[in-house]
Amino acid sequence: MIRSAEELETIFDRYSPSIGNEAIRENRLERMERLLERLGNPERCFRTYHTAGSKGKGSTSAYLASLLSGSGRKTGLYLSPHMYTVRERFTLSALFFSDDLYIDTANELLEKTRSFSLPSSLGSPSPTTFEMYTAYGYMLFRNAGCTDAVIETGLGGRLDATNTITPEAVILTPIELEHTAILGDTIEKIAVEKSKIMRGGVPTFVSRESDAARKVFEREAEAIGAPISFLEDRIMDLRSETDENGEKASFTIDGRNFSLSLSMATSAMAENAALAILAAHDLRFLTDEGIRKLEKTALPGRFEKMMIDGKTVVVDSAHTVNSARATAEAFDAIAKGRKTLIYSSVEGKDIGHMISVLFPSFDRVIISTTGDYRRSDPEMIARIGSELFPHLDISIEKDRDRAFEKALEGDGSVLITGSFYLASGMRRIREMEGL
Repeated sequence: MIRSAEELETIFDRYSPSIGNEAIRENRLERMERLLERLGNPERCFRTYHTAGSKGKGSTSAYLASLLSGSGRKTGLYLSPHMYTVRERFTLSALFFSDDLYIDTANELLEKTRSFSLPSSLGSPSPTTFEMYTAYGYMLFRNAGCTDAVIETGLGGRLDATNTITPEAVILTPIELEHTAILGDTIEKIAVEKSKIMRGGVPTFVSRESDAARKVFEREAEAIGAPISFLEDRIMDLRSETDENGEKASFTIDGRNFSLSLSMATSAMAENAALAILAAHDLRFLTDEGIRKLEKTALPGRFEKMMIDGKTVVVDSAHTVNSARATAEAFDAIAKGRKTLIYSSVEGKDIGHMISVLFPSFDRVIISTTGDYRRSDPEMIARIGSELFPHLDISIEKDRDRAFEKALEGDGSVLITGSFYLASGMRRIREMEGL
C-alpha cells in the first residue's frame, strides 16, 4: 500500500522490464488480456484513440486529447516514457489528476494483482512494468470518469500491451528506423509492426511517410477494410515557421483555412497538430475551443524552452534522424550567440545519421550519458562525431549535472537533446520543473 504520490514513482519498478523470451513474446497480448480481465476490463469503460509511430506520437496524442477536451469530453491521455515524473504518463488531457486519485488507483491495482499470476507458458508469472503501467492508466481513466482516452503505444504496435483496445480511430505518425533488433531492420518491417493497431472499419489517419511505409499502410487498410487518410492527400498548403513563442503554422483542410500559434516549436509539431486536427475534423469533434487548447498544449521534453542564468535552454527528445534535423532547425531560429549541444543516445539508435544532421549547427558539443536506466556509449558517439567533424569542439562529460554546468559557461544558448533520459537527470532542470 502506498500513501503518497512520491511512492507512486517506485511501485512500477518492482516488475520486470520485459518477458525476455522471443518465442513467448508472441503471446504478449494474451498476457495483457488476462491481466485486464482480472481488473474488470477497465479499458472498455471509455472511447479510445490509438497512436503509433517512430516519432511524434506523443505530441500528436496530446494534441488529439486537447481537441477532444475542447469538445467537452473528459479525456485521459496515456503517454510513454516519462521525463521527470511517472504521473506524466497518465493525465487528464496533459493535466495531472489529484494525488488522491493516483494513490487510490495504485492501491486498487496492487490489491487486485496481489495473488495474480500468469501461466508459465506465457513467460514471467508477474506482469511486466509496461503491462502494469498500461493497466494502471486504464483503471485511472475509468476511476476518473473519463469518456474518452488517447492511448500511445509503447514499442511497435502489433504486440504492444496497448493493442488490446478497440479504438474509435488510429493515428500513425512518421516511421523511421528504430528498435531494429525488435521491430525489424527495414522501414517496411517496422511499418508492418505499427500497422497492426489498425482495425477493420476504424478510420486511420497517417502522417507524411516514406513510400515504403505508405505502401504498407495502404495494403493493411485494404486487407482489413479500414478507411485511411494521408496527411499529404488531405492537408493543403502546410507551412510553418519557428519563432520565440513556438511554431506558427497554416494549412487548409477541405477548403477550411487554419492558422495556428503552437506552444511547441519545430516543423514536426506543425505536422503533428495538422494530423490531429484532420482526425478531429473527420470524426466531427473539432471546435474552436479545442483548437485554442491545442495551441496551448505543451509537454515536458518536447522543445521545452526555459531561461537559466540568463541563457536560452531548450530540452528536446530528438531520437530519430528527421526529428534531429527539425530540432536543429528550430533551435537555430531562436538561439543567440554561441550554440552548445549536450547530447546522448541510447544504444541501438541510428547515431551516425543523427550526428550528421545535428552536430554541424553547433559551436560546441558535450557528450553525456543517459544515466542508469538505458545503456549509452559516449566514447563511441564522440569518436563518430570527431571523425565526421574533426574541427568541432567535442568533449565528454558523463556526469549530467557537470555537463550542464559546463554548457552554461560563457555566453550563448544550450540545446539538450537525444535521449529522453538525458535532461531528466539534471538537477538544475528538475529544479526548473519544480521537482
